[in-house]
Amino acid sequence: MTGWTTTPDCGPERTDHNSRASGQVPRTRGVPGTPSPGATSPAQSPAQWARTLARGTVAGLLHLPRPPHGHAPGHPGEDAREGQLRGGAAAHERRTDPFRVQHLTDDRGGLLLLVEDASPLHERLLDLLGTGAGRGTAAVLDVLDVPPGQAALPRARLGVTGWVEGVPVAEQHRLAQRAAAARPLGSLLDVGSTRSLWRLEVADVRVTTDTGVHLVGEEAFSTATPDPLYEDEDHLVTHLEAAHRDALVGWVLGALEPQEARRVREVAVVGLDRYGLDVLCTVGSATTRLRAAFAEPLGDPSQLAGALCGAFGCPCGGRRG
Repeated sequence: MTGWTTTPDCGPERTDHNSRASGQVPRTRGVPGTPSPGATSPAQSPAQWARTLARGTVAGLLHLPRPPHGHAPGHPGEDAREGQLRGGAAAHERRTDPFRVQHLTDDRGGLLLLVEDASPLHERLLDLLGTGAGRGTAAVLDVLDVPPGQAALPRARLGVTGWVEGVPVAEQHRLAQRAAAARPLGSLLDVGSTRSLWRLEVADVRVTTDTGVHLVGEEAFSTATPDPLYEDEDHLVTHLEAAHRDALVGWVLGALEPQEARRVREVAVVGLDRYGLDVLCTVGSATTRLRAAFAEPLGDPSQLAGALCGAFGCPCGGRRG
């Protein structure tokens, strides 16, 4: 297959799911050693978001062409007229179908699909590709970020346009080992028995964030690293809310102007990454988003407690609890 392209109209239609409250401008307050309030706070780049979502922590949707014979999924043998009568004209005109998929990357950033045998997705791939390797079918992988507790709108959306290709059985075990090196996943042990690996050859990678739609080049994607906190984000945010609540609220009150601090009603952490955390505050009837930047990017979750205590002045001294 060919390499990456920069074709602007590839992939599904995308919308910005991270629109801020009307009229609200996010504030930024850094921790010691970071920019002062009002300065730009470090945040994940589009390439880092792409690698984070490509890692497979959040399941994606794989959009595949409908079978050449026009069968609707789950209705083998149904001809076009029957499909139109059953689902209307829209069902007849639809050219692709979405399938929930477990995607992941190998140790070099190559995209893979881990598919359960005899599943609807597996049957569709066999229908489109047969059992041979190297014959690709066009596909779009769509992955939507889900923030902790779903307290805020999604922060990013990954769209990958490319081709799904079969992998020889003998090579699948080697690919499974490389994928496990990037992210250990128990279901990779089932490759060759009840699951199979398929390769997604990439043509185009795009990430939608609150700053727009970004085309991510091959080099940027391959050199970027996934966020080390993303997989444990829900757990870490729960810990932060439970063990550091007083310090968090105190930081919020200090970050806001005095007249706003007196009107704070709710405080919730809605995002956490290697560079800092996002806090959503209800001030009167309005909503304000604050960004607390860490003194330096974190390399793994074990560094979080120390970073938070350094920022908030917690008495636990950085011990994890």
